[in-house]
Amino acid sequence: MSKKKIARDAKDRESVEIVAPPVDRRKRHIDGIKKTAVSSVLGIASGVICYYLLSPSQDMDRFSYLLLIVAFYVQKPIYMNMGMDVNQFTWKDWFFVLFMTVTFWFVSWTLLLN
Repeated sequence: MSKKKIARDAKDRESVEIVAPPVDRRKRHIDGIKKTAVSSVLGIASGVICYYLLSPSQDMDRFSYLLLIVAFYVQKPIYMNMGMDVNQFTWKDWFFVLFMTVTFWFVSWTLLLN
């Protein structure tokens, strides 16, 4: 390659690079703790509500699923009020939130039923 082409390629790369703000590892860590805590608390709360509102003899399993869905969807405004940027959440973040909520709901409700 000629020197002119190398210089032009280097100049093009410099103009194309976008300077992204550095990712604060501490903030990401704190946001992860917030995600875990909120989803866990809402999962436990929905399990306790299902236990007290539904007796084992009732056939209202749809209500328990509805309560679980509400517990999942109410988390987005909670995260926004906590100062987290929910637009930056990836599918893995939302899957983690859903998994934690469902797991804590199931475990807490099962433990209370026994």
